[in-house]
Parts: sequence; structure tokens; C-alpha cells
Amino acid sequence: MSLAFFILAHKNARQIERLFQAVYRPEDVIVLHFDRRAPSSLHRLGGELARRHENVHVLPSRAILWGGYRMAATQIAGMDLALRASPSWHHFINLTGQDFPIKPIADLDAHLAAQPDANYVSWFDPVYKPLWNNARERLSRYYLEWPWLERLLRVPGLGRRLRKLLGWKNRLPHIPAYERTWPDFHYYGGANHVILSRAGCNYMVSNPEARRITRWLAHSAHANEIVFQTVLLNSPLARTVVNGHLREIDFPPHTPHPRTFRASDFDRLVASRNFFARKFDESVDSAILDRLATHIGAVAANRYSPAHS
Repeated sequence: MSLAFFILAHKNARQIERLFQAVYRPEDVIVLHFDRRAPSSLHRLGGELARRHENVHVLPSRAILWGGYRMAATQIAGMDLALRASPSWHHFINLTGQDFPIKPIADLDAHLAAQPDANYVSWFDPVYKPLWNNARERLSRYYLEWPWLERLLRVPGLGRRLRKLLGWKNRLPHIPAYERTWPDFHYYGGANHVILSRAGCNYMVSNPEARRITRWLAHSAHANEIVFQTVLLNSPLARTVVNGHLREIDFPPHTPHPRTFRASDFDRLVASRNFFARKFDESVDSAILDRLATHIGAVAANRYSPAHS
């Protein structure tokens, strides 16, 4: 049994190396992508890991606007590379640089191997369950995801005036006064964290209908929270979609970002039924990563060592 991991990161080489060490197994495939604008230390790390391990592959760097279509497109490119790299893995897990396992990878492998067709994708219907206050606007406007425009909008003074002039204040850049024709497929939303079967990855990468829907969604707002849900739930694989992502995440009420886990959260994390957690920040609390790594190693040694087999 083997898995494919995709790690997407833009900072903190030391923490990425710890994540890599925590998930690495020689039988798996690992695909790395580091943002084009990431520190050179991160790019050096990717090169070193690929040189030391033949099952590690590095995608050519792109500039990722966090939370946009480029993020989803890069993850799909990671699926494509993983499919070509090995015929044996059965599930693909996407990770960010602030994720970390809370159970041995062998436990995850066994869990997923027992349900080889399952695609873990959290989802809801924005039309009937409007969890987003801009649910319709995410598709009806034509959004512009250009790195050079993002840089321009960050210029002090100029960026603020441009946003006011074009009606972008507190909104993502979009073509003013233009509304797109509503698509002919049903749209779904959810988290970007997914665990897809090999068949699910093949469908995302190669199926013409999947490509058509993905192209249409490329100019949606926060497309990374829409693409996987919409493509798979409009496909013959819809029956295989499990509404969940197997991550422990703590979103406090009325906040846009998850809480950073600390050492005081250790008992909660190891008691969780999930296999990963986010988010972690070594500069905030590195002790939690130390404790989790030690705990996972001890559990794996006790459960999978020859003496206990």
C-alpha cells in the first residue's frame, strides 16, 4: 500500500522539513511546490529533498495567490505529476506548510486502503445553505487573479485609490459592472483540504467535463474552495464523495482563520479521530510539534515494529 502527498508552502523551511520528516515513507510519492516568491532557503530544501529521495518530486514554482484558482490548479498539477510518477498509490493527500500529522501515516494508509473508492471532500450547497455571505457573487463576477495586480494594489496610497475607483474595497479584484451568465452545472463549496482516490485524481486531471468546469471556475472568487467540490459532485464519482477531510481544525466563531494549536492542545489532538491537524506555527509554539512527533513515533513503533507484528 502506498499514498501520494502534495505539500504546498510559501515560507518557513524548518517547519516544512519537520512536516516532511513526519510524513515521509519510501514507498509513497511526495510532490512539493514552493511559491516562486518563497525564501531561497525553502527552494534549496526542495532541491535537497528531491536529490536525496527518488520518490520526491518538485513542481516548477508558480506565484500563488493564496486562496485563489492558482492554488487549486497547482494542486491538480501535483496530482498529474503523482499519477505519472507511480502506478501504485491509492489516495492523494494535499497538505499546507502549517499542517502536521496527529496519527502514524500507516494508520491513515490502512484507513484509506479499506475504502479505495472514497474521496474525502468537505462540501455544502451555497444555494440552499448560504454559509458564505457572498455565495452568488463568487460565481457571478469575473475575478482577476494576477500577481502583478496584487503587487500594484499593495502600493501605499495608489492601491487604496484604485480599489475605491474600481469598487474593490474589501473585495477581490473583478471586472466592474460585468455579470457572468450563471453556469449550467450546480455549484458547491467547502474546504480546500482534500483526500482523493486515484480514480478521483484521474478524473480531475484528465476528464473533459472536469476540465470544462475547472476552466469556468478559474475566474470565480476563492475558487480553491469550489473546484474540487463542484467537479466531483457533478461527476459519476459523486456517490464516492465523503463529506469530510480528516483534519482537526479549530475555527473560532466569527474569525476568518483557524486558531494556531499550542502545546496545551496536545491531549485534544491525540484523542481526535482525524489524521492531520492545522494550523501550527513553529515561531508561536514549537513544543506542540515536538510532542506530536514523539507521540506518533512511539505509537508507530509499538504498533508496527517487527516485535509487535
